[in-house]
Amino acid sequence: MRFKKEIIDASKYLLQLQFNIGSEGNISYRQKNEIYITPSGIKTSNLKPKDISKVDLNGKVLNKNKPSSEILLHSWIYRNHKDIRAVVHSHSKWASILSCMRISIPSFHYMVAEFGGNDIKCSKYATFGSDKLSKYVNKVLHKRKGCLIANHGQVTIGDNLEEAVDLSIALEKLSEQFYYLLITKQTKLLSNGEMRKIVKLFEDYKAKH
Repeated sequence: MRFKKEIIDASKYLLQLQFNIGSEGNISYRQKNEIYITPSGIKTSNLKPKDISKVDLNGKVLNKNKPSSEILLHSWIYRNHKDIRAVVHSHSKWASILSCMRISIPSFHYMVAEFGGNDIKCSKYATFGSDKLSKYVNKVLHKRKGCLIANHGQVTIGDNLEEAVDLSIALEKLSEQFYYLLITKQTKLLSNGEMRKIVKLFEDYKAKH
């Protein structure tokens, strides 16, 4: 299946970008009522199509491959975002730093609007792989395409794998920029009205492409 290779290629790309190390992070793709997700405990550099785990929307394993420890997070997202086809979770450096500060990214740059609103929220903390973590993350993903996960990392969602990966890279870039702005204490935020206008511009742009 073509999308299994796409999952692996995306995983290795994020490894190359140093968003993850070893078997860290996870990527999934939804095909109708099935989720194809990176497996548990296999180094990304060694991944092969036969290793990809297949589960249903409730996280029940449909083949012999144990899914990522964050399968609950992925399945919760797909059940709550019916139009989403891909989820990317990573431990990228700058997003992880901000997540450990447990702060949301405000409207310091207009590209924050690419994620669907006037900020990129940070979830409350919960143990990785837990139902509580899935609940907290889904709460801050409401009407958003990405968020920080407290003391953990980041997650992005998209209509396809390319969009979810691109948003993951964008979130890392914004996280680094905002971190330095925190040091300067000179940040000037865009207004909620301006951000609403930019969100609409992004929606119109996407509809035309």
